[in-house]
Amino acid sequence: FIPWDDDIDIQMPRNDYEEFVRKFNTKHEHLQVVSPADNAAKHTFAKVIDTRTVKVEQGINYKDSKYLGIDVDVFPLDGQPDSEKEYKKYYKKKHDLYQLYYTTNIRGASSKRYKNLVLKIYQLILVKIFKFNRINLLKKINKINSRYPYDSAHYVGCTSSLYNSEKNRHNKKLYDNYTKLEFEGHEFKVPCGYDEILRQMYGDYMKLPPKEEQITHHSNKVYIKEV
Repeated sequence: FIPWDDDIDIQMPRNDYEEFVRKFNTKHEHLQVVSPADNAAKHTFAKVIDTRTVKVEQGINYKDSKYLGIDVDVFPLDGQPDSEKEYKKYYKKKHDLYQLYYTTNIRGASSKRYKNLVLKIYQLILVKIFKFNRINLLKKINKINSRYPYDSAHYVGCTSSLYNSEKNRHNKKLYDNYTKLEFEGHEFKVPCGYDEILRQMYGDYMKLPPKEEQITHHSNKVYIKEV
């Protein structure tokens, strides 16, 4: 576990992830999975939310949808092309689609009226003229994901959002098994190759960043609902 991180993420091979999304909501009273296909979704990966809470994320447009709760991110692990050159094309195509998804469906207003007007015009052009609505963009993203099935791929990674870097590319052998690590008095399953995965992503991940960079990137407002 990374000593300077401030949340926990869960990863699943694509087929397991899709099954999880289909079945989870029949199992728990106060926990609900919100997947990208849901109208309430604000991201291109799944979140398990606590329905007894409310979370307000900065920079997100809530005008036409409800607030969600405190959550844990659940990411799919997708197969990737063997060729490094093809992988870079694959990654860029997905990243461009995520940019469009974020701009047309997620991004909220800023504090400056001029910027808000420009954003609204840009969103209108993308959605009305180029048909970059949420459903069409998700279809394009899913089409790319289906090109490289996880089971037959030699390389896998989590590139399911605007925030996943190009370094999310790993030999699938690093996920072939798991080990357990202690965190806050509990044991959790982690990939057998967790150290190599994290070093590829972050370098010396056990080293704390400089003081001036020790700032949370989860500066959200959170509330408990009234009973």
